[in-house]
Amino acid sequence: RKSLRTAMDMLMTKRKAVLTDEEELQSLRDLCEHVRQRSLSKLPALLEQLEENLTKLGVKVHWAETPAEACQIIHDIITAKNGKLMVKGKSMVSEEIELNHYLEAKGIKAVESDLGEFIVQMAGEKPTHIVMPAIHKTKEQVSELFHKNLGTPLTDDVDQLTGFARKALRDIYSTADVGLSGVNFAVAETGTLCLV
Repeated sequence: RKSLRTAMDMLMTKRKAVLTDEEELQSLRDLCEHVRQRSLSKLPALLEQLEENLTKLGVKVHWAETPAEACQIIHDIITAKNGKLMVKGKSMVSEEIELNHYLEAKGIKAVESDLGEFIVQMAGEKPTHIVMPAIHKTKEQVSELFHKNLGTPLTDDVDQLTGFARKALRDIYSTADVGLSGVNFAVAETGTLCLV
């Protein structure tokens, strides 16, 4: 609880330092919600338009109706490339369909590259926050986890802990057979996939 409270207070303080005008912040929230609701109201047509424009750009689009079907499609793509190790960018959809567990059962290792996701994956836990998946972990807990799993020295220096993860992940990047990433949003009119 202390870790969560400290992190949330820090996030709110940082946001207030950047977005100082409460009226402007609320106006931005309202605009974003309007765009979101408008897009959701037209979602089937927008998805078809996105597929059409992505296809024109040379992207192969797959449709899945169930989590199992989505996992199978991804598994088929990986096995077509003889893949055994996948490095993942942040993807909430893959978390929702439990892709990592599915692939592990099929002999394919999926390693999360987002620092927080990497930490909770190593701990065998689920993310506790969509933006900060390991927000519930203290730096001491992360240090013990890295020490146990990566053989790193114990430290309470956050920069050093981040460096340990960075080194471990670089080794994975250089040996991974395939990669997978989520998309923050897509622009149907242009076939643009945006990752922030």
